[in-house]
Amino acid sequence: MNELSQPAVAALRRAQDTIIEHCIDRISSAHSWYRTLPEAPRRQIEKVARLGVTMFVDMVDNPTTAVAPSRIFSVAPAALTGTITLEQTLSLVRSVLDVVVEEAPQAVPEDMRDRVTILVLTFGRDVGFAAAEVYARVAEARGAWDARLESVAVDAMLHDSPEDATTRAGSAGWSGSGPVVAIAAEAVLDALAVSRLRRHCRQVAADCLVSVRSGSVIIILGGSLSSQAPGETPERALDRVAGQVAERLDGPAVIGPVVAGVAQAGRSLRSALAGLHARAGWAQAPNPVHADDLLPERLLNGDKLAIEQISALVAAPLHAMGEPFEETVATYLALGRSLEATARTLFVHANTVRYRLGRVTEHIGWDATDARDGFILHMAVIVARLAAERED
Repeated sequence: MNELSQPAVAALRRAQDTIIEHCIDRISSAHSWYRTLPEAPRRQIEKVARLGVTMFVDMVDNPTTAVAPSRIFSVAPAALTGTITLEQTLSLVRSVLDVVVEEAPQAVPEDMRDRVTILVLTFGRDVGFAAAEVYARVAEARGAWDARLESVAVDAMLHDSPEDATTRAGSAGWSGSGPVVAIAAEAVLDALAVSRLRRHCRQVAADCLVSVRSGSVIIILGGSLSSQAPGETPERALDRVAGQVAERLDGPAVIGPVVAGVAQAGRSLRSALAGLHARAGWAQAPNPVHADDLLPERLLNGDKLAIEQISALVAAPLHAMGEPFEETVATYLALGRSLEATARTLFVHANTVRYRLGRVTEHIGWDATDARDGFILHMAVIVARLAAERED
């Protein structure tokens, strides 16, 4: 039996205030970080120490009454979860426990001292578990709220103005500037997988937003990167990091184009989502794949943004090279990629056709002699012709 006699309980009551004061003195002397806290948090922590000792004596006085150790922290939840860490809180508990273990047994008759020590250690163990539980609940609530803010920011990028998107992203913790990229993927992630994904994203990029939807996940990356190769531009480095993140996802993933900043993130995100919806049209698509590599499928799927992008990325640079190059590409693709037929139609030598096609590849990055690149170039030619027809 660990119950104490009434004289022992009365002795603890008399020693209670002294023990409390000694606990507060021990906290102040043993923890330098405590002395640097503002006065309000320090006073709240003192309340926790006082209540802890008082609850222990109450428990000893009436052992049949259930005591909830977590109630100790109800007097200062902000101080314990917003100002100091769980490790620091447990250090405070140990300091208070040390004082009570040293002094409480000395306050009671000698034959009761071992019982008091056992009661103190048991109560201290329960308080430690209660502290961990309090912090876990706060972390869970904070994580749920942060996830909600991130989802609201992503929705703003999709539907609201660039200014609103920037504001929402800031509310979700986005603090940097510089290029931004979006990733859209089909993936079913449980809470642990989402936590791991978010932690990895924050390890490789200063800013990130992760929004999990039904059967899909959206990731926005930006800010400074943890790794950037010498001579590598921030845009190229961010695209490389996005590819690494996308490879970790268990499902089809599409990487949007890198944009100048978070205000333009919606463009990258809309491209990535459109690519994800159209990805089935290209059975041989790599995984992950860039949204700009899915421009033909996006066009056929009714993506208006794809018209702008294929015009800007392909059609406009091709047109700027001059009529001979544009005509050579269009003719070569229309004639089934035949050098000889193209040369005869244009009344030039086949080597001239090769030269012009090579220059186009160097200048705009797509190779007309490649089946996939040729498909993209052919679509760009058609889009340009339709646009010219509308203007006439």
